[in-house]
Amino acid sequence: MPKFPTIPRLTIVVPHGGDTASFESSLVSVLQHCPDACEVIVPHAGDYDDPFDLCDEVKFVDAGSVSLTQQIGQAAAIARGRFVHVVADGHVVTPDWADRALLQFEHHEAGLVVPVVRHSDCDEIAHAGWRRSGATACEMVAAGSDHVEQRAALRAEGGFLTASFWRRDLLRSLTGSLRNSDDVVEASMVYSLLARKAGWRCIVSPDCTIRLGDSDSPLGDYQSQVNENHRRLQAIADHFGTGGWGKSFGRFLATTFSYGLGSALRRATAPLAQSGIATSVRGDSVQRCDEQVEAIRIPVASPGTYRRAA
Repeated sequence: MPKFPTIPRLTIVVPHGGDTASFESSLVSVLQHCPDACEVIVPHAGDYDDPFDLCDEVKFVDAGSVSLTQQIGQAAAIARGRFVHVVADGHVVTPDWADRALLQFEHHEAGLVVPVVRHSDCDEIAHAGWRRSGATACEMVAAGSDHVEQRAALRAEGGFLTASFWRRDLLRSLTGSLRNSDDVVEASMVYSLLARKAGWRCIVSPDCTIRLGDSDSPLGDYQSQVNENHRRLQAIADHFGTGGWGKSFGRFLATTFSYGLGSALRRATAPLAQSGIATSVRGDSVQRCDEQVEAIRIPVASPGTYRRAA
């Protein structure tokens, strides 16, 4: 009888962002702990030549760009798994990490599942997703703690593209929804908030752990990126909520006390970036939660083998 290729349940995307050492540490950890029924895709800018001859285990894709969002989009377009997981440079996975996260997709409305990202040298949490708050447009959930409280997990609004699980068709529909920007935090906010607007839930998986392989990696320091880009990030938050100059003074005071004067000034002047954000965000083609095609499990009454009548 002919053998048909196994259709993977999960596609793991390990983008090559330019730092070969960090990328290879991420890829090695994925291959060491790779779950059953999955495929691994490595999108790159055309400058990675597979020195370890992994083409039998990994699908290498020339995305023609170092942009993380473009690489993820290219990988999602050819992914065969029903779910897509991104593990970016510097992130190291742990045993059984994916199985624990995939359990959350049993919820019909779960579109995005967020792992708990911890620092490499301790159990301190770098982030378990993000949320909007009174003090900042993008607050790291559970940052600095050693565990994620249920209340904090329920308040998470999204995850970062560098370490996240998605329904494949939802992620495909989000590709290109933020134009003229390759900023990872901006794209993470836009993708998450568009998914939320389309009826999807973001769920934190407290038992799914990913570690930052390099404790000095800038990928683990999203708060600094938020502070430097607070104007545009607040404009993104306002695009999906409410904003305007009337809220600027209160935001300035709240952010000054928590994150400093520079970040507060940028956040308070978010209306200056509002028109640019409005023209950059496109959500017309995002798949809605009530539009998803669900696989129906048909119970088998007997494990025996049946033959067609001659």
